[in-house]
Amino acid sequence: MAVKAGCGGSFDGLCCRMVIETVRVFDGCMTVDENTTLNLATTESIPQGAEFATARVVDSRFENVTISDDEDGRSIVRGDIVTDFEVTYTIDNAAYVVAASFRASREVLLRLPVGGLVPYQIKVQSVFRLAGGTIVGENAVAITGCFIQIIKVTAPVDILIPTYGYCNYPPCEFCQCGCNNANGSPRVFPFLPEE
Repeated sequence: MAVKAGCGGSFDGLCCRMVIETVRVFDGCMTVDENTTLNLATTESIPQGAEFATARVVDSRFENVTISDDEDGRSIVRGDIVTDFEVTYTIDNAAYVVAASFRASREVLLRLPVGGLVPYQIKVQSVFRLAGGTIVGENAVAITGCFIQIIKVTAPVDILIPTYGYCNYPPCEFCQCGCNNANGSPRVFPFLPEE
């Protein structure tokens, strides 16, 4: 029987304790806006005669954040979520990309780290499932689809966990298969189609 990777092959008892540095999600929530239209402001002018091709989310961030306490131990987090997009348009059979953004005010209830000892961040992840779009002005694009945003409170933490120690890997077992058949021609593996 093959030896499995582990703490000396024994799983009978704990060997030690280990501190793991990681990022903890203290709380989070998700907003879903189905069949919604976003009016994006572009950073560069779009020439007349251009046609909308596609748009995708690049990044999101929370700005102008204010926090106040709520009665049940959660906090009221208010601010503007700015979502950056890349908009692709075509003109004269050539494609061009322009940066654009969408700003929306949000107010959500989240649990923050107690005591303020942990330097937390409020992060936003956004996904837009595009159904269609159109150019509505020199610096304006309207896109329609499903807009999903996940708002999370994260912080770097040190977590103490019981472990079996560091992993001991067994020696590798090698197969006795060559790259060539007995006649010297390349070996054809069963999962590869023959030409």
